[in-house]
Amino acid sequence: MDNNHSSNRPRPRKRVSKSTLRKRQLCALAVIALLVLLLIVLVAKACSKDSGKKGGDTTPTEPAVTTQLTTAAPQTTEAPTTTTKAIKSGPNEDSGFKLDKYSIYIDVGDSGIAYVQQYPEGSGEEDEVWTSSDPKIATVDNLGHVTGVSGGECYITLSTKKDPTKEVNIKVVVTGKSNLSNNNANSEPQQLAEAPAPPKLTISGVHYEGDTLIVNKSFSLPSDYNPGGLEATCSEWFEKLKQGAAKDGINIYLSSGFRSYGYQDQLYNSYCRDYGAATADTFSARPGHSEHQTGLAIDVNIVDDSFTGTPEAIWLAAHCYEYGFIIRYPQGKQDITGYKYEPWHIRYVGTEISQKIHEHGDDYTLEELYNIDSEYKS
Repeated sequence: MDNNHSSNRPRPRKRVSKSTLRKRQLCALAVIALLVLLLIVLVAKACSKDSGKKGGDTTPTEPAVTTQLTTAAPQTTEAPTTTTKAIKSGPNEDSGFKLDKYSIYIDVGDSGIAYVQQYPEGSGEEDEVWTSSDPKIATVDNLGHVTGVSGGECYITLSTKKDPTKEVNIKVVVTGKSNLSNNNANSEPQQLAEAPAPPKLTISGVHYEGDTLIVNKSFSLPSDYNPGGLEATCSEWFEKLKQGAAKDGINIYLSSGFRSYGYQDQLYNSYCRDYGAATADTFSARPGHSEHQTGLAIDVNIVDDSFTGTPEAIWLAAHCYEYGFIIRYPQGKQDITGYKYEPWHIRYVGTEISQKIHEHGDDYTLEELYNIDSEYKS
């Protein structure tokens, strides 16, 4: 019994020393620390993977945005010089300018011009500012004369000094090769007999300076004066001029000769309706004040600015004096003659006067020769 009783008695617990307890605590802390470190590593890896995924989305996206911006930026930058100009070439009511044309087609070495028929309010011819978008293709001088340099397209911009925001664009297309080598402008003067002065009129109401009939803005012809066509001497010497030009390989032909008072009245009033009287007065004569009514004036070939700078225009300016003709409205003399440059308009005066004009310079005028004005009284 004693043995049985003894075997059922609970065993006494072992006592753990403080040293052992300390070691166990340290081991537990080490395990906990390891678990925490492992957890941190796992969380860090998870975050790293998530960040990698986000970074992968950003990398292709940003270049795409950059590419888009890079593509868009040139469009914004180039628009004012190319696309915008192409759209705005032509009439621009906001600019206040009105031109007779908004595109010029010329060959290399040739010239053209777009005449200004209306200016912005408060501006005038003296305020013109002409610029070329590409001088390697076409240049423009301060009077608006455009010269082709090489093949291509560019734009000529006209603005005003008083308000540079007011501008209009002209498209210029330059093609072909230079024709200047064939213009024979420097060929020797023709050996001709002297072209006589035209016969004097014996009617009242006309003005002469010496043997020269003067018709301009200051001096007019009677409304009933009508020679019926070109004056005979003028017609004869124009034929000789054409023959002389043909010998140099130049084709000169008559486009407009005599105009009656009635026809000029219709023509001038049509321009007034289209452009206003102030603008019409810069390029069209009032009835009675047109040289065409004298039968001594001729418009040759192309009667617009595209004739400027052509081989025919160059030859005419260099040789017409030999046949008794002058360029009646030369370049840069609008303030004197009252009319814009017209390289196609010649006036027969006879070689005595044409030679004097030539000696002073081919841009000399009858107004300067005789010290007279060309201004409308009202």
